[in-house]
Amino acid sequence: MLKMLFRYKSNSAQVAKNRLQLVLQKERVGISEGTLEEMRLQLAEVISKYFAIDPQSLEIEILSKGEGSSLSVSTPVQESQT
Repeated sequence: MLKMLFRYKSNSAQVAKNRLQLVLQKERVGISEGTLEEMRLQLAEVISKYFAIDPQSLEIEILSKGEGSSLSVSTPVQESQT
């Protein structure tokens, strides 16, 4: 039972760490939460023209490497629309 409690805390700690990293990454590139959400919705709209996707499953990640940053977009694709 103790292992389950520690494992839960570990998962919670990892989720909190990931959220903090995302907040810090957004601050580094100067993008607000509202702008990020608007971008996510617009990207989902464009991608859905070509593939069947669940717009809510689209994830955006901002990666900081040294002095630069990159944007990563990920979503499960069900099938091509073309």
